[in-house]
Amino acid sequence: MPVRQVEGVRIEETGHKKWNFDYGPGDVKALYKRGAWRSWQDEINWLQQYGERDNELTPGETVALVEDLRSLMQARAPFTSDPMQAYQMAHKYRMENNRKFAREHAEAVQQAREIARSARQRK
Repeated sequence: MPVRQVEGVRIEETGHKKWNFDYGPGDVKALYKRGAWRSWQDEINWLQQYGERDNELTPGETVALVEDLRSLMQARAPFTSDPMQAYQMAHKYRMENNRKFAREHAEAVQQAREIARSARQRK
């Protein structure tokens, strides 16, 4: 089974995966149930290694989470152990950096769509 990397996330190409291209508060809560995180980097590392295979996160949600958490880390935003606060912070930073994010996010989403299209064609 072919494997590609998008934003550092390993994605196995299959035609059986659901693809959502953004995440919601419930997805952040699911992430916070997976570990006792101490930093944005801890979360990013876990998502890159295990997020694509998690039963509550789609590959697209995983990629979007990694993008936003990386943005928080680069902005030196203080880490929070509250998933709702993390969700709100991530979307606040996304809006503040909207132009740059929009371009980078569109590229990442396009890559994810190409993976999905490629997987469907192999069926």
